[in-house]
Amino acid sequence: MKILFVGETWKGSSARSLREALTVLPGVYMDAIGEDLYFPKGSSLLVRGTNRLLRPWHRAELEREIATKIAALRPDVLMVYKGGGVTADVVRRAKQLGLFTVNVFPDCSPHAYGIQLRAAMGEYDLVVSTKSFHPIGWGPIYGYSNRCVFVPHGYDPAVHYWPDLPDPSKQDFDVVMVSGWRPQYHETLQQLANRPMGQQLHVGVAGPGWVKRAGEFPQTWQIAGGIHGRAYGEFVRRGKIVIAPVHREVVINGVQQPGDEDTTRTYELAAAGCFFLHRRTPYARTVYDENTEVPMWDDVDELAALIAKYLPLDAKRLEMAARAQARAVPAYAIPSRAKQVLRFVTEYMHGGRAAEAEPE
Repeated sequence: MKILFVGETWKGSSARSLREALTVLPGVYMDAIGEDLYFPKGSSLLVRGTNRLLRPWHRAELEREIATKIAALRPDVLMVYKGGGVTADVVRRAKQLGLFTVNVFPDCSPHAYGIQLRAAMGEYDLVVSTKSFHPIGWGPIYGYSNRCVFVPHGYDPAVHYWPDLPDPSKQDFDVVMVSGWRPQYHETLQQLANRPMGQQLHVGVAGPGWVKRAGEFPQTWQIAGGIHGRAYGEFVRRGKIVIAPVHREVVINGVQQPGDEDTTRTYELAAAGCFFLHRRTPYARTVYDENTEVPMWDDVDELAALIAKYLPLDAKRLEMAARAQARAVPAYAIPSRAKQVLRFVTEYMHGGRAAEAEPE
């Protein structure tokens, strides 16, 4: 099977991890286009504004590169990881040329990233979603008629796995959280900070959007920007306790839609040997045992109680972290997920349904 893969290329990105995992599978011949190379990012207002003005030209260059690669490679499959820069017209043209088109979608709503992606998502022959609730709601909630299947997120062994558990004597943070800023996450941390225990905790928070809000948290808290790759794992392993939030509240154009039940953190933290507290969701409770592997919380009261309970218990945290890691490694690795993706693609290219019966 010849696959033309379109997705981000930076080390630690889920797109790159999946592409690399697919490349080594027997019978797969891969060529790739780095979508992020056509849509440069920037932190300053000037750079972001310039990028918005240039986006139509960047998109046109990406479309030309996809067309060139298709003509040269003659692939069987066009596989796009999310694909914010890939239009519905590109997908339709690929299908007209006989390619089987696949989108691997990693987020909670295909409606949350603009009209272009929303329209393109309905054109793919197959959508492989990392969200367990997408297949059943693909038509009723999102309005699509194409096929949607579920393959969970995973961790990249080359980026997120540590064979040894963290040494508690070297963990200089009581609590760590790494995530992009969201209003819900901000409120959770502020409520934690406003408690007497929050003022005493040594907390590390990292991710895009947090630095400019650092003044809203105690001075003892260390606030950093985005951290990726192995540096991400090194940072979270510095925490005796890691908080794994989940974006449960999603409103698109005034309409409530299902929110996340898990994230990449759900698997990456276990692979890194971290002890972590996960937001309780129905799906997360099928991934880990919350009594022996990963404790879970519904609100800040429960989160604070769990922090107070486990912070002094070094041996217990290590025991639970080891059990969570044993559960995740290697079952939740991206190479395992890549095999599932390839099974679905192979089956549905030929109109089959056998892939739905395959176990995880």
